[in-house]
Amino acid sequence: MPTRTDQAATPAGRVVWADVAKGACIILVVLWHVIVKHYLRIDWRIDLPVPGAWGLLGEQLLPLRMPLFFTLSGIFAANAVARPWRVAGRPRIARNLHLYATWLLVHTALLALVPDFPTDRATSLGGLLAQLTVTPSNLWYLYALALYFALAKALRRVHPAVLLAASGALSAVAATGLLDSPGNRGQVYQNLVFFLAGVHLRPYLQRWAAGASTRRLAWTGTAYAVALAAMALAGAEGWPGVRLLVSVVAVAFGLTAAARVARLRVAGGALARLGRRTLPIYVIHMPVLALLHRFLAGPVADLNRPGRALLVAGYPVLLTAVVLALSLAVHRGLTAAGARWLFDLPRRAGTDHNREGETMSTSHAPALPDRARVEEAAWWLSGRVVRTPVLNSPAIDRLAGARILLKAENLQTGGSYKMRGAMLAVGRLAADGHTGVVAQSTGNHAVAVALAARRHGLAATVVLPVDAAPVKVARARAAGARVVLAGTTVEERLAVARQIADADGHPLVDAYDHPDVVAGQGSASLELIEEAERAGTPLDALVVPVGGGGGVAGACLAAAGTAIEVYGVEPVGCDSLARSLAAGRPTPVVPAPTIADGLRPSCVGDLPFAVARDAVRGVVRVDDDAIADAFRLLLLELKVLVEPSGAAGLAGALRLAGDLDGALWPASGADGVLQPAGEAGGGLGSAGGADGGRPGRYRTVGVVLTGGNVEAELVARLAGGPVADPARMEGVAA
Repeated sequence: MPTRTDQAATPAGRVVWADVAKGACIILVVLWHVIVKHYLRIDWRIDLPVPGAWGLLGEQLLPLRMPLFFTLSGIFAANAVARPWRVAGRPRIARNLHLYATWLLVHTALLALVPDFPTDRATSLGGLLAQLTVTPSNLWYLYALALYFALAKALRRVHPAVLLAASGALSAVAATGLLDSPGNRGQVYQNLVFFLAGVHLRPYLQRWAAGASTRRLAWTGTAYAVALAAMALAGAEGWPGVRLLVSVVAVAFGLTAAARVARLRVAGGALARLGRRTLPIYVIHMPVLALLHRFLAGPVADLNRPGRALLVAGYPVLLTAVVLALSLAVHRGLTAAGARWLFDLPRRAGTDHNREGETMSTSHAPALPDRARVEEAAWWLSGRVVRTPVLNSPAIDRLAGARILLKAENLQTGGSYKMRGAMLAVGRLAADGHTGVVAQSTGNHAVAVALAARRHGLAATVVLPVDAAPVKVARARAAGARVVLAGTTVEERLAVARQIADADGHPLVDAYDHPDVVAGQGSASLELIEEAERAGTPLDALVVPVGGGGGVAGACLAAAGTAIEVYGVEPVGCDSLARSLAAGRPTPVVPAPTIADGLRPSCVGDLPFAVARDAVRGVVRVDDDAIADAFRLLLLELKVLVEPSGAAGLAGALRLAGDLDGALWPASGADGVLQPAGEAGGGLGSAGGADGGRPGRYRTVGVVLTGGNVEAELVARLAGGPVADPARMEGVAA
């Protein structure tokens, strides 16, 4: 019998564990500075050892805070290390050096107003030059990021074991105090190993976080506490390698704790939002704390004894919250005043820069969305679209040789997952005061835009091909849209849609080349990932049909920061994404006839390609027979009606199962699994893993059933065919 994962759990706007960890780290950074630079400088004049306890707590967190921060930074930089210097150098090196130099000057000026504040600041031109070059200031994190990335990129051909051993030895020696390390140079020496670990051990760290459990949290926390106690009792803080080993244990605990907290709706969401804004807090909080010290230290010390006794216990937490809030408020004020150059490099004319270092001409593609945008989309869409069920069939599992979890977006409002992107994009346009929208597609996106426009009280005009499925035309009209039929290709429809948009003065909501659409479609994959984790069966792979590429791009973003491998599925002869990946640029095709009418755009979108080219694991080509088999399996085994375009995802998953020795980048026109050169062929039973392609096994595979808008005549024709026989799937585990 078909089963579905538990839908009773409260939908959790789960955020990436790395952002949660970053949020926790920045809180610990500010708390530490509050304690040592302000709190312990106040003469509390009480008999209780509370200030000393706060100081001790801060010291116990030292092996965790910055090592975890740099491990996360390495994870985020891992993809950029492989990119050309001209692409990665500006955002990863020049930007951090720009921020370091700019804010060093700001700090030097502002901290001069509080000369008794206990922090490093240059008091001469020579001191300032030293901080700019070889003696980093309290902004050393930015200095280190630029240096670390340059080293990681320059040495990326060196075996990771050699790099980690050498940087580990440097960290161990630096911790003993044997190296000359004025300012924060010692911290730069000690933390290089953690950045390199994030870069080179990213798949393992992702798997560690993905497998976080309460039991692991308990034993890693205990191990951290025991390591701290042993180091203190033995007086081994300065012994070579001891602090490094304690920090390794601390990072393991921190990753586990972040992954667990990430599953908590309130705490995880708050920490992740904070984690995406660490930069302004990091650069602003010290001057804010210095000014607060100037105005608070005296009055707090002069409180009467009961007042001081009441305040002493919670004062560091209270002041940390105040400093965080003020830092973010200052950041908002500065950016509103046009001082964005304080937080980023001035942009070159005509380019947008994403966080991973890609540069794209604004005349060709919009700015890339990221994982955070998908999470925000999921939060915004909660309650506005259906949180569709995740289905499972033991019969399909046996056929595939793996657990297959199917996200039933055919049950979504409007009959497809296109409702997600349309609702988000149209909702934002409505909030901006627009009174109408224009869209073009083969059908599902047009229906979704029409429904979203009606929901928000906007007029909608949708352009469909002359041979569009009648059911999709009817649904768009029923939703109140003006339907225009034009041509048979995306270029013909797009030209007409642009003319209408210009004439009516309404924005065009593209079916896939729109960041809100990509983020919205990605929320379906994000929900599938969440449901699988809550059910105790986390995904190893995610399979999504590809038309214009918005869905697979959204899936790549939803899976970012995890070990999940994403595959696209295209009909034979409609394989623009596969050909584009092989060519390194969006490559059009002349779409072949296929029953999957929603997967027939002539070219993958610029924006989806920019997202997918470095993130998608491979592309699977399937023919109409395989799609029809998958359609019948879904209808007969799960009792759900899915259009052929949606069933293509399951067809692709089953093709992966049967293509255990799939070719690497088959010749143009070949039918098979496409994967980046140099990686092993995969399959559900013998998949190339994230560790470089060594054989592994996908235990759980997610498939997005993208839509269910299908003609009755086609249903009758497809339902009458033969059902897939497990005997036909040679080599698949029973």
